[in-house]
Amino acid sequence: MTMSLTIQSKVSIRLMSGGHSFSVAAVEELSKSGASEYVVEVATHKTTLVPITMFREESAQEYLSMVGLRPSHDEVVVFSPELDDRVAVMAVSKECYAHLSLVLGGAIAFVSPLQMGRVPKEGAIMELAGDTLFVRIFNGGMIFGEAIEVRGDADMLFALESIDQVYHIYNMRVRAKGDIERLKRCSKDLFSNLECE
Repeated sequence: MTMSLTIQSKVSIRLMSGGHSFSVAAVEELSKSGASEYVVEVATHKTTLVPITMFREESAQEYLSMVGLRPSHDEVVVFSPELDDRVAVMAVSKECYAHLSLVLGGAIAFVSPLQMGRVPKEGAIMELAGDTLFVRIFNGGMIFGEAIEVRGDADMLFALESIDQVYHIYNMRVRAKGDIERLKRCSKDLFSNLECE
């Protein structure tokens, strides 16, 4: 598992693959930073966005199940603070969650890449983190936000084609992040305006 760390009044941690493995030593070292808050960014396809008007904490697991992402027996459901009228609901490893809670205490905020970074008024953002493709499309606000499991290049092409059929993403200004080389290799010349960060 990779973690991106920033020491300040907040500490950021990125958990890959739904948090099924992580560096225990790195987390314990972070606990000594004196941070007042720990932001844990969960990069997993087992993520869904729920409008704040519909969100109920006690129903968090049901939201994932409703979209076909039922947590496995060794996962727990976490959710983010509300951002732009949405809450991200995600599954993480029980072991990872228990260790983070034990070492970092109650000052943990879980977030999703679907909520992070500067967003455009129009266009799209794609981020490939491991085997998860995060796609957000904007037109005066977010009109699409999805975490998609892409184990192989064919999965990624299928996902992009499906999104293009509805939203015409290939003709948008698209900002790409994460595993840029794989994104470029898979999409070849599909996008008319692809900017890589």
